[in-house]
Amino acid sequence: MLEPEAVQAALLAAAGEVQALVNHLGVAARSANAAKLVFETDLQASFRRALQYGRTELVSVDTRLSGSGLLAQPCDIVVAARTRTPQLAAEIAWHPRGEDHAGFAQGVIADVVKMALARSAGAVEQAAVLISAPPRFWRWAPGYAQEHSGFELLTPDSDAPASAKSEFLAGPAWDSLFGPDTTSELPERLWTSVLADADVRSPWIESDLRLFEVKGIGKLRSVRPED
Repeated sequence: MLEPEAVQAALLAAAGEVQALVNHLGVAARSANAAKLVFETDLQASFRRALQYGRTELVSVDTRLSGSGLLAQPCDIVVAARTRTPQLAAEIAWHPRGEDHAGFAQGVIADVVKMALARSAGAVEQAAVLISAPPRFWRWAPGYAQEHSGFELLTPDSDAPASAKSEFLAGPAWDSLFGPDTTSELPERLWTSVLADADVRSPWIESDLRLFEVKGIGKLRSVRPED
């Protein structure tokens, strides 16, 4: 497991590289396509380089944590260990201009579910989700979470982690998360806390980066009624 200070330093270094790219692109940074295709990829590459710095263990991108189910989907960042179990796995989500908050939030929760399962299944020592979103998204999230179960996982702060029973995933809104080859066994509760944060600021784009540590609490059990 990585030291919290090392993870925080890596996020700050990655945010600095993204800030430099935003400054270089100027007004083109306002393009939603540029944000999604350029900045998310650049954030992934920058975070990987920052985690690799001074480390002998390989830090890879787009790596599977398992051969089947949710964990067979490539993970954005994986930090190897001297044992078979990686030290850290992280998913990355960038909220571009023009994308609706609710759709983006649901995608992030899907990443949280995947990382919680990875931690509970012993596929990684530490799991995280790195979210880059404009300040207006973070202001919107608490109100949305009051009316939609599970979305409180987007609202931890530095002093108070957030958790939710995984039973909210039984709803039809989450059908796409569970394919025919995907088990619906998940931890009883999902848990998030703020591990590190940073920001990107320019006249053309503003984004707050928050790195959530993710855990699953309790035994694995089916969250889908048909299972």
